[in-house]
Amino acid sequence: MARINVDVGSNANDGTGDDLRSAFISVNTNFTELYAASPVTSQISLAGNTISTNASNANLKLIASGTGVVELEGIQIRDNHIEGIRSNEDLIVSASGTGNIIIGALRVNGTTISADDSSSIKINETLQVNTITSDDSSAVTVSDNLNVSGTLSVDTIDTNTISSNDSTAIQINDALNVSGTLSANIIDTNVISSTDSSAVTISDNLQVNGTLTATSITGLTVLNNSTQSDGTVTHAGSSGQQPLDSFVHATYRSAKYQVSITDATESRYALDEIYVTHNGTTAYISTTGVSSTGSSLATYSADISGSNLRILIIPVSNNSVTYKFVKTLIKV
Repeated sequence: MARINVDVGSNANDGTGDDLRSAFISVNTNFTELYAASPVTSQISLAGNTISTNASNANLKLIASGTGVVELEGIQIRDNHIEGIRSNEDLIVSASGTGNIIIGALRVNGTTISADDSSSIKINETLQVNTITSDDSSAVTVSDNLNVSGTLSVDTIDTNTISSNDSTAIQINDALNVSGTLSANIIDTNVISSTDSSAVTISDNLQVNGTLTATSITGLTVLNNSTQSDGTVTHAGSSGQQPLDSFVHATYRSAKYQVSITDATESRYALDEIYVTHNGTTAYISTTGVSSTGSSLATYSADISGSNLRILIIPVSNNSVTYKFVKTLIKV
């Protein structure tokens, strides 16, 4: 029903307005409608600046119509969304005093996020942070795999294993200082050095499959113009010419071989020394030696074959004979 107005006339006491009875009938009608409407006869109370419900444990609901919103100072509530309505302003949720902000089982107190149900806090998407630190003197613990796609910068790494999650190698582009023991199956590096004036100590065997280059090695002489190595060959069942060894004649000018010969079938032994040099097209050879029989157990020759200078043997018998040699090659 629409509001009923009391006709008060054009001027005071001019007799044109409602009579007293009609006027109060209109007043009563308005009051009847007012008292029948919310919130007067509903379960809501208005007292000063407080809106409350009268029913025990009842909810207080503010519901907009259709696509409308419930708008408060600086924020609006749209369905299950709470949004700021002032341009570029923060939306601040804060508890009073030592109180907490609780969202489900998640509790926020100051800068601390914890779980009320003692379960783990899970972040299922990418987490980007500038710093991860512990709030006490204990270490930060990562209990599962840690994959770092970008740069990992740390002062100290205390771990049992560092590995790559694909087939590529782990690259350390700056200095690596190891205060304790460094255990590795393979170290692929250009430089191994000490961070102080003490020497790098290798207490066990050192095997170098390639070239070992050093300014100085205590206890050994560094060879700058020559190289030394050894080898062994066994020839059996033939007294014809057989190869002993070869080297690249463009790299080395001369060579010295010491050859130990063992003919176990006849219990014969010998030690021969071979000298060889070349001019690029022709090889020149000289030999000397000693044997258990008083005569040589092999005849030696040398030739140029392609890019190599070859040392050749003609055994004195067709028994199985082993030749172990040490050679010194002198560069061109």
